[in-house]
Amino acid sequence: MADLTVDLTQVENLGKEIRAAEIVALGRLGERLYQHLRAEVPYVTGNLKQGVAPPDIDDKAMTAEITVSARSARTGGGAGTVHYPSGKTKSVQLKPQIAFNYAEVVAKGRPALRPKTGRALLIEVKGTPSGAYIEAGGKIFVVRKSAAAVAPNPYDERAAVKLEGEAPVIVEAVFGELFN
Repeated sequence: MADLTVDLTQVENLGKEIRAAEIVALGRLGERLYQHLRAEVPYVTGNLKQGVAPPDIDDKAMTAEITVSARSARTGGGAGTVHYPSGKTKSVQLKPQIAFNYAEVVAKGRPALRPKTGRALLIEVKGTPSGAYIEAGGKIFVVRKSAAAVAPNPYDERAAVKLEGEAPVIVEAVFGELFN
């Protein structure tokens, strides 16, 4: 029998090049998902759009993680002024409000709300409403006994579906650039 010597360096180099292409493709997929998320989040105050973080690429686990976070600030309560339609005003003390992650509330929705300990809910509004309202800390609130349920707005799922359609083209382009 004849002795054969096989040089595997080219095969090992090909494996390293494929791994590098996979990492580049993952980075581009993460960046494209980031763009889709920023386009899909509802724009009311802009906080949710600003809360979309650039992708965090983990090349060892081959994952790209994008965090969407927008929290309402906790308020410490304090003094407020009730403005009645008649023009009269009255000073009131407001209870503190807890912070909550409204990025999740927008994506998943929420059930109807009723106050747990107080008598009414304060709902922040833009502009001056026609009826009675409370002004506190430079913000304007209307007073309601309850708040209706909010339907889910699955912006994250819409962005993922868009990326799913583009993923083969993105990966094919990366491999075409590196191996042609």
